[in-house]
Amino acid sequence: MAFHRLRHAYILCIICACFMLITSIINLIYLFGHTASSNNHKYVKTSSTSIKRTHEKILSNHNYDIFQEMYQKFSYSFVNNYIPILNKINQSSIYCPPVPPDLQGPIIIQEPPQHFSLLNYSLDHSEVLLGGRYHPKTCVARHKVAIIVPYRDRWEILEKFLYHTHTFLQRQQLEYRIYVCEQAFTKTFNKGIVMNGCFKEILKLEPNTSCFIMHDVDLLLIDDRNMYTCPVLPRHLSVAVDKFQFYLPYTQLVGGVLGM
Repeated sequence: MAFHRLRHAYILCIICACFMLITSIINLIYLFGHTASSNNHKYVKTSSTSIKRTHEKILSNHNYDIFQEMYQKFSYSFVNNYIPILNKINQSSIYCPPVPPDLQGPIIIQEPPQHFSLLNYSLDHSEVLLGGRYHPKTCVARHKVAIIVPYRDRWEILEKFLYHTHTFLQRQQLEYRIYVCEQAFTKTFNKGIVMNGCFKEILKLEPNTSCFIMHDVDLLLIDDRNMYTCPVLPRHLSVAVDKFQFYLPYTQLVGGVLGM
């Protein structure tokens, strides 16, 4: 990825150098033409006939107009035709590839190591920032995702979920943040209200978040090619769960993991 970006930088430098060389040549031609036209003006002043003076002025002005018009056309063509191409190449080299290169496919679920804790800094996910936030370091993520996890009184399951989920989300090269949303008080747990309330609070903190994933805390991804991104229409990301022998119990089911 770094070599790919470096190659585009070299191409951009070469194109800029060529442009500078061409403009320098045009400027030199302009200076010589302007000097010649000035000499013509001096010659015209010493002439004795008004007809010759008029003829020389017309020629000098005509040469100047032709050169200026050519220079303006060249500059206009470069700005409108080549600059957008260079910007497009530069942007394509900055963004992460559409298909992340480090995907593994099927994942073996592993238990968190004994030293892993949600209360302390973890060396297992050293690049995850405070608050469960992550973004790729070598490229710009194509998707910004907020993962909403409704939660109550399932600490060990939450540890397994976060340890596992942070691992594959980093391989998917997403800019993401995991929000663990807990219902206050001891009333009957209402997952829908918890997710709705969390959604509203996220919009206050990160109003430019365009992708939201509602995620049950007891579901773990077993194939990282199942991308946690959001298309135009809502997407059910947990259509195959081992508890249901990898079939939906009914066709209208959208629970578990839903991206929108």
